[in-house]
Amino acid sequence: MSDFRRHNQSRSLPAAAVCLAATGFLALGGCGRSDQPASGGAAVRGVPSVRPEGPVQEFTDYTLTETEQGVRAWVLGSQSMRRFADREDVDLVDVHMDFYRAGEHWSVLDADSGKVNQRTRAVHVWGTVDITTDDGRRLQTPELFFDNETGRIRNDVANRFTRGTDVLTGNGLDATPDLEYVEIKRDVKAEVADPATAAGERP
Repeated sequence: MSDFRRHNQSRSLPAAAVCLAATGFLALGGCGRSDQPASGGAAVRGVPSVRPEGPVQEFTDYTLTETEQGVRAWVLGSQSMRRFADREDVDLVDVHMDFYRAGEHWSVLDADSGKVNQRTRAVHVWGTVDITTDDGRRLQTPELFFDNETGRIRNDVANRFTRGTDVLTGNGLDATPDLEYVEIKRDVKAEVADPATAAGERP
């Protein structure tokens, strides 16, 4: 998109204006977010505080694999997993998730913490979240949701998407885990380096 090309310079762009697909970036409009559980409050006078029950299951080196018609779609690994009796999702620590396309490895996600719904296979991760594709594209964000039914990743927080020397930042995300499609929602800024200068050539 030559309209936005500037050497080592960034500027704010309207969300609908930035649209670079497999060879660049995509940026358009709106998304949602789930709140994380709140911490417990203080006990009320005369009423004993209720201490939450501990996990009914706890594993180390937890692995969950999803297939589509017998073909591996993704593999989620966690240093530890805790399952509670009254919840469908399980808590994860130190999350590592490999994504596959037509059975071939394509990208990897790493995050500090997360949870996965064992019925729907929906994944929510947070902390330092980093997705890197095998061809070098990278997404960095503090929170991410993966919808197993749609195969899309999303959030409503800050994102940094890097492809080669080009960088796209902004809030709110809709994308595919292989980062072939990346849509930034709001406050979009693009830094697009001149290819000749990035390669060390004189202008």
